[in-house]
Amino acid sequence: MDLAGFKKAANLQDMEDGKSIEVEVGPLPILLHRRGDQVFATGIYCPHADVRLDPRNCFDDLIICKAHGYKSNIRTGVCLNEPDLKLPTYSTIVEKGEIWVKLY
Repeated sequence: MDLAGFKKAANLQDMEDGKSIEVEVGPLPILLHRRGDQVFATGIYCPHADVRLDPRNCFDDLIICKAHGYKSNIRTGVCLNEPDLKLPTYSTIVEKGEIWVKLY
């Protein structure tokens, strides 16, 4: 598998299925969301009010901002409250138990 442009973010075994965690990939803090053997990566700030998102406020495929209740889909980044707003999402690869993220 070609990992060019990807950076290691975490180990899959360190993430509980159905949970989200905050990590730093290079200089950028991001959220990782594990769903089975898939991992999704998103930005850490709400696209509505630039409030830092809490990984404990992620339920199923939605992360909810504690400030105003805005909900964003962790797979697509689309904000359910305002579809024109989008939470940044990043490509991920799970390879040999390691989670790799491509930021740009």
